[in-house]
Amino acid sequence: MKITVMSFNLRYDKPDPGVRQWKKRVGAIASLIQHYQPDLLGTQEGKSHQLLDLQALLPEYKFIGSDRTGTGQGEHCAVFYNPQRLKLQQTQDFYLSDTPEIPGSITWGTRLPRMATWANFEVSNPEVSVTIVNTHLDHESAKARELGAALISQRLAEFPLEHYLLLTGDFNANPSTLARQIFLSPLANGKKLQDALATLPLEQQKTFHEFTGEAWDAIDTIYGDRRFQIEQVLINSQQWEGVWPSDHFPVIVKLNML
Repeated sequence: MKITVMSFNLRYDKPDPGVRQWKKRVGAIASLIQHYQPDLLGTQEGKSHQLLDLQALLPEYKFIGSDRTGTGQGEHCAVFYNPQRLKLQQTQDFYLSDTPEIPGSITWGTRLPRMATWANFEVSNPEVSVTIVNTHLDHESAKARELGAALISQRLAEFPLEHYLLLTGDFNANPSTLARQIFLSPLANGKKLQDALATLPLEQQKTFHEFTGEAWDAIDTIYGDRRFQIEQVLINSQQWEGVWPSDHFPVIVKLNML
């Protein structure tokens, strides 16, 4: 069976000026998503109104995930999914701190709370389960990124062995950093993840472009357990409907479930 997965930092509604405004970009984001038709889409930075705006343009999708502050007003790591292809079984949020069950908790010296949202799905056959974890690591502290990566890896190892694992996110770190390398170390249950973009030269892995169209940092990717066969991986670096959909390019991966 094949599955298409996307990771996309939507850029929070700051608000930005001109064509960077959310209302000027949301249509382009929806068109891009409809073009690739991902079964699963891990988003970062979206606030509640942004996620609702996007869902209104994508009625074939549902999304799950709370915000990082616990107030409903902060950024989310929402996961969109196609219910025609995937049956949601369970979902939960956790926070990247020493108290991961407390919404908005900060214990690693960061200015902002960080989080992850996970969900488990049945894929066409009740015997096949896919679990996705979606996150956004800290943008300032390498230590916080490393501790966050370690916590996420710990949580990944707690899912049943038979689950196919996916990890999407804006990791705010390039592939050579310790935070990113942690995800490539064997999990506590012996499973190993693969970085879907690792098959590309580093120059082609870059996603952050700050609305310029010229990416200079490779900080977004998709990891999957090694039972997935990577059929295609790409970063879409085009304008849509005459605008840059976000300040990050999306990552799209087509996978075979072996």
